[in-house]
Amino acid sequence: MSTELDWNESYYFNFFDPAQGVTGFMRIGNKPNRDEKSVFLFVMSKKGVFGIRNTEPCDEHHTTCSGLNFTDNGKSWKITYKGPLFDVSKDPVPTMSSLDIEWTPVNPVMDYHDCVDERGAALSSKAASEHFEQFGTAAGKITIGDDSFDIKATGERDKSEGVRDWGSPKMWMWLNSVYGEDLGWNATKLCTQMGDVDAGYIGTAKCNDPIVKIDIDVSYNDAIPSGYKMSMTGKSGRTYDIECKILQHAVLPMQGSKDMLLVETISQTTYNGRTGFGIAEFLVPSK
Repeated sequence: MSTELDWNESYYFNFFDPAQGVTGFMRIGNKPNRDEKSVFLFVMSKKGVFGIRNTEPCDEHHTTCSGLNFTDNGKSWKITYKGPLFDVSKDPVPTMSSLDIEWTPVNPVMDYHDCVDERGAALSSKAASEHFEQFGTAAGKITIGDDSFDIKATGERDKSEGVRDWGSPKMWMWLNSVYGEDLGWNATKLCTQMGDVDAGYIGTAKCNDPIVKIDIDVSYNDAIPSGYKMSMTGKSGRTYDIECKILQHAVLPMQGSKDMLLVETISQTTYNGRTGFGIAEFLVPSK
């Protein structure tokens, strides 16, 4: 572990159930050199966006914070929460809520060192230099107030370590989608003052093809992404062409930075004749 103040260990999960129209995304981050552990948890449904953010002192429980728990069972992760969530569009009135989700990986864990060279590693050194990604399935139950949802979903998780300075990138795009339960991908584009870093994978239960180049054209509606067309190039030399339509979005202040906003979106993508769903995340300047 580094002695730098902003060294961070982070655990993140998301999932989307197209039948219910419900998505969840959540993160627990540990900054032991600042004695700070942070959490966010958001659930988006047809009724709105409900969520919570909090910080508390560090302890030995790196995957538990403010009632949110990630438990590694070896072959799957158990995600649980019981407590208040707040409608982000209204005054902060708590709505008692709960999650009980089993998140099961599909593809092998993807190490993003396989995507970048020494220059790319140096450029991304302040945005978590150790980065691992994986897609999977999620099943269980979510309750928000009087509404309950039986969840059968797919999603993405990541684990990262390293210095995490939210103000260091000019912008980033973190995109993922899953097709059925057998094919998924992630595309990460980090824009810094010195240049861009491209990384990601397209994966199956057997293997991953690391992504080394991303060309993307994003469409906007009132400064909010509304879709994109993207071509990814794998380490294998293959290209993967993706089209995306944004279905729903939430704009969130970026914890730890006054200058950046986080735009979280539910996306519908097409690849090779198949339709998939996932989350597209955009970190953009607030002004």
